[in-house]
Amino acid sequence: MLKITNIQAKCGDSFLIEDTDNSKKLLLDCGFKLTFQYKIKQLTSSVDYLILTHSDEDHINGAIPLIEDYPHKFSVGKVFVNVPSSYEIKAESGDISILQAITLENLLKEKELSYQSLVSGETVRISKNISLEIISPSKEDLEYFIGQYKSLKDSSSPDPISKNSNIISIETLAKGKDLYKSKKSDFTNAASIAFILSYKNKKLLFLGDAHPTVITDYLEKIGISRDQKYIFDYIKLSHHGSITSISNKFISMISCSNYILSTNGGKARSLHPSRETLAKLALNVDRNGSDDINFFFNYPIEEIIARNGLLISPEERTKYNIKLIEQSSFCIK
Repeated sequence: MLKITNIQAKCGDSFLIEDTDNSKKLLLDCGFKLTFQYKIKQLTSSVDYLILTHSDEDHINGAIPLIEDYPHKFSVGKVFVNVPSSYEIKAESGDISILQAITLENLLKEKELSYQSLVSGETVRISKNISLEIISPSKEDLEYFIGQYKSLKDSSSPDPISKNSNIISIETLAKGKDLYKSKKSDFTNAASIAFILSYKNKKLLFLGDAHPTVITDYLEKIGISRDQKYIFDYIKLSHHGSITSISNKFISMISCSNYILSTNGGKARSLHPSRETLAKLALNVDRNGSDDINFFFNYPIEEIIARNGLLISPEERTKYNIKLIEQSSFCIK
C-alpha cells in the first residue's frame, strides 16, 4: 500500500510518502523548523529518501534541524537537493543571501551526508513499487538558477493575492487569462523539483512550487496534448494552489479529479489557494470519468476561508459537483 501524509506545515509543504509493503519512506520537503520539531518527528525518526524541492523557506527550513539530528536522533538515506555543490556548473561569484539554503548545504557537508541534484528526465527508484519520473527543473532552468544563486538578494516574492469582498463569479474566473510570472523573474520556482510518482498502475503528480511552463514543456516533449491528455489519479498543486503557478495550457493537458493542497490559508500578502485556481480546474479540467472534482486540504477549510475569503460557495459546490474535503492522509492500493 502507498500511504501519503500531507503534513501540516502552516503555509509550507511537507509530505511523508511510504511504501508499506517494502517499508520504504520518502520525505518530500520539510516545511518550517517547527514543522520538523512538532510534526515530522512525531511521524518517523528515519527516512530512506529526502527530497528538498527548492530553496524557499517554507519547504527547506525544517530540513536544517533534521540534518542537525542526523545520525543519532534521525536517520536519513539519500538526499536530493539542487544547490551549486550538487550540480557542477560555473557560477558567478558574489554575495550569498539564500541563507537557509547555504546553511543547509554547509550542514550536509559538515555531517558528511551525501546529496545530489535532480533534473528533468531522470528516474529515481524508491522501492519495488514506487518510481519517480523527474519532470522539473530542466537542465537549462537549473543552470540559470545556480548562476543566480550567489548574487540572489531575495529568493521569492509574495503572490498578489489578497482578501477581496467583491466576489467574482466562478464562471468568470474560469475564463481568466494566465497570471504566472516569467521564468526569469520566478527562477527559484522554475528550479523546483517536480515529479510523476508511479505506484503500480497509479500515477500521482507532485508539483512542488514548479513553474507551469516547465511542466507543460515536459508534457509536450513526451507527447501529451489537449487531445492526448495525461491521466493522473492525484495531483499535488503547485505553490499551494496559487493562481501564479497554474496555466490554462496545463489544465487542458491533464485528466484528474483529485487535487491535494498543502496550506493553512497563507499569511500577510500571500494568501492561498486562489479561488480562481479552483474555479479554472472545476470548470475546465477533464475529470477522468468522475462526476465530482475533489480538493483535499490538510487544514480546516473554515479556517482557510476565514483567512483568505471565499473559496467555493455552497451553491457552486452543488452546481458543479465540487467537493472541499479535509483529509491529510491517503492510502492507495
